[in-house]
Amino acid sequence: MPTPETLFLIDGTAQMYRAYHAIRDLTGPDGKSTNAVFGFVTMLRKLINDHRPPLIAAAFDLRGPTFRTEIAADYKANRPPMPDDLSEQVAWVHEACEALGVPVLTHEKFEADDVIGTLTKKALEKNLEVVIVTGDKDFFQLVQPHVQIFNPRDQGRWYDADGVKLKFGVNPNQVVDVLALMGDAVDNVKGVPGIGEKGARELITKFGSLNNLLKHSEDVEKTRYRNALAQHDEDANVSRELVTIRTDVPIPFDQDTLRYQGPIAERCYSLFSSLGFRKLLSDYAPTAAVVEKDYEVVRTESSLSTLVESINNVGRVSIAALTDKQPPMQAELVGLSLSIGSGHARYIPLAHRALDTGSTLSIQAVRALIAKPLTNQKISKIGHDLKHSSLVLGRHNLPVEGITTDTLLINYLLDVTGKHDLGGLALEHLGYNAIELESVVGKGTKALSLADIPIEA
Repeated sequence: MPTPETLFLIDGTAQMYRAYHAIRDLTGPDGKSTNAVFGFVTMLRKLINDHRPPLIAAAFDLRGPTFRTEIAADYKANRPPMPDDLSEQVAWVHEACEALGVPVLTHEKFEADDVIGTLTKKALEKNLEVVIVTGDKDFFQLVQPHVQIFNPRDQGRWYDADGVKLKFGVNPNQVVDVLALMGDAVDNVKGVPGIGEKGARELITKFGSLNNLLKHSEDVEKTRYRNALAQHDEDANVSRELVTIRTDVPIPFDQDTLRYQGPIAERCYSLFSSLGFRKLLSDYAPTAAVVEKDYEVVRTESSLSTLVESINNVGRVSIAALTDKQPPMQAELVGLSLSIGSGHARYIPLAHRALDTGSTLSIQAVRALIAKPLTNQKISKIGHDLKHSSLVLGRHNLPVEGITTDTLLINYLLDVTGKHDLGGLALEHLGYNAIELESVVGKGTKALSLADIPIEA
């Protein structure tokens, strides 16, 4: 396992592609694809939570030519272009890395592999341990004492030198020679025609290296291999140059910059909110501004009269009908919540079966006092899912008129495919973690009716 001074280097481009193909049909509030970002962020958060890396960075490819295309103009020519819906997510992936506290590293004319190879070399010079986070077998060539590969796929797989030999069949320092012989059709690395992975392993195992193999190609037993090596020795050498990960990229190594100092909560919250990653928001929610709270349970006609007077003076009220069940045409009205401003809330208990309500109000008394402001169209009614509340209240002879703002409908218009629960909206827009109803009444078959919950619960 990693020591306290371990540098984690993430093969960002490969992990982004993997996330893109692993998750499909995920879009943000604006309808744009977010699958690659979400998958990448999920991987990165898990990596950080599981391994607490002291030092970390993510390397990415840049668009444009590289030194490899200067060696072979048709290098990667067979690869299809990056899909448009992935291309538009690249900037978000980079932003997510930086928001989570992970530096993004790139260099013109070099690939992410070379950036990682160079940082690995420089880290070893500073006596650091290195973990390369990738699923790409090309990185096996970098494994050596103090350098491991971690593939985050499934539950995660670690590869040291023994692991590379077990997985790939040769020692890490022979991997590049096997890759050069077998070639890579996807990257258009020619290799030696007719020699596949198995044959390449056998030849390198026997001759030790590509250089020695080419020097003694006449000693190869299989005629087909012998002739191919004689005819394509130059292709083999060019292929070796193409598959070799460079360790001399002119990129600085700043240990302080690489040191992990945690996420930047404000950036995470802003980015993930804009992308619609609501499940992640609670980890980065800003501290809510301190608001003086004025919460009361209305138990007497005098208190209710005072509340009605305040509603009339302010000219607006937020309402929520609390019921014993969801379907509004069958629900019993258990209580009514009202608010005239930030930090202000009043609760009128109506049908609590608990014995501690202390209320002297009857539904008739409540109806006599509250009905007028509820039907006054000059008093704005605000709420969440007011269709439900107004149906319930209407069935109890408390009709509601003058509805001006329903946050459920507003959110639906902004994001048709998203979730519209009040708790999620409070977290997303206010950074406020609302108490879930299930935490009060329970869930499943053991859930209580709201009418059985003490008011002070």
